[in-house]
Amino acid sequence: MKVVFKTLALERLFLIPVENIGKLPFQKNTIIQYKNRVSLLQAIDQITDLYSFKSLHFEKLKGERAGQSSIRINDQYRLIIEQINTEVIQILIVEISKHYE
Repeated sequence: MKVVFKTLALERLFLIPVENIGKLPFQKNTIIQYKNRVSLLQAIDQITDLYSFKSLHFEKLKGERAGQSSIRINDQYRLIIEQINTEVIQILIVEISKHYE
């Protein structure tokens, strides 16, 4: 699946090796898990494939975030994503959200 990023900061966080990022916006382990999650999104064919990965706790969001979904990065952070309906299915990486805030 094609993955696009809402912000340049999220794209840089994925593309640049952790050692070259400079001041880290998150803990190193969180960034590594973020990179793993984005790589997984690139590898799947449909967003519903995420349901088969129980550890991700994939869920569709409600309320103000209707139309968006989340997957777990770790116990503290979630990756907020949105499916963009075009000829090629795309996933928009919206943000890294601190869970329960």
